[in-house]
Amino acid sequence: MIKIKKILVVALLAMTSSIAHGQLIAVKTNALMDVAMAPNIGLEVALGNNISVAANGFASWNIYGMKAKTYGFIPEFRYWLSGNTFSKLFLGAGAMLAHYDLTVSDYNYYGSTYGIGVNVGYNLWLSKHWSVEFHGGVGGYYYHHARTEMSVPRPELPEYNASGWTVLPYQLGISFVYIIK
Repeated sequence: MIKIKKILVVALLAMTSSIAHGQLIAVKTNALMDVAMAPNIGLEVALGNNISVAANGFASWNIYGMKAKTYGFIPEFRYWLSGNTFSKLFLGAGAMLAHYDLTVSDYNYYGSTYGIGVNVGYNLWLSKHWSVEFHGGVGGYYYHHARTEMSVPRPELPEYNASGWTVLPYQLGISFVYIIK
């Protein structure tokens, strides 16, 4: 446990020292998630000429009139093949953690999911500060939730009665990116 804490501290110090030396910082939003009524925001920091790390968060509620509440966090590592961060083709790997409370058809689902995924993308510059990013990939996710019929009132602490692994798209989107520095 102490070794993991030391690694996290070293990684955090490396990120903050990179930021302090004037590296590129980008703020972004995934338009496909916005259309799906899941507002999101991301921050990406260049750690070198071809390496960056990103952190994205999202939340949604009552999607298209459906009773739903979700929120999640997606950290990601990217390797830029062009040798320049935020330029052209990249390969990414990351994780996703999310919580959901949904009503679908005649059932309520309350639970969490987490997983890992890989993706590929392309960043197209529009101007000095603006770009658009096209990306998509695949990931493996573990979920556990309580599934109850809508007619049954949800208990305060629901018992998880379903779990398993599934393969789903990972980081599928078209993102608008603003480069701060």
